[in-house]
Amino acid sequence: MDSFAQNPALWWLSFGIFLLVLEVVGNTLFFLWFSGAMFVTALVTWLFAPSPTVQALVFAVATVLALLGWQRYRPLQKMEGRDAASGLNNRLSGFVGRELVLTEAISNGQGRVHLDDTYWNAVGDDMPAGTHVRISAVEGMTFRLERI
Repeated sequence: MDSFAQNPALWWLSFGIFLLVLEVVGNTLFFLWFSGAMFVTALVTWLFAPSPTVQALVFAVATVLALLGWQRYRPLQKMEGRDAASGLNNRLSGFVGRELVLTEAISNGQGRVHLDDTYWNAVGDDMPAGTHVRISAVEGMTFRLERI
């Protein structure tokens, strides 16, 4: 116990390992960032032996930076904007964003487009055959097209 009193970096390291174990058990990717901030604080404390106030400040800054990084780069961020059932039983939604070349002209806002091995109904502005288009939406069994 005397070594902990003489070297506060061991406290930071011990709590960092404790949170790392919690992360392994909990699997949330949340305690990982606090643990990383504690490891950074332990390293700074070991190298420079700052006062407890500076240690707390280093931990606070490292935690905020780690949480901002987690917020920005977490994998579920892209999924949050959609509801859970938006792609359920709607395989055509996978075509949104695909680019293709019109094989038949679109006139009066109606036409057909050839995609993969199937002809599909399409709506959009009037465009001649050979126009490069992108599928912007799927409405039932009809593709809404936009000119690229």
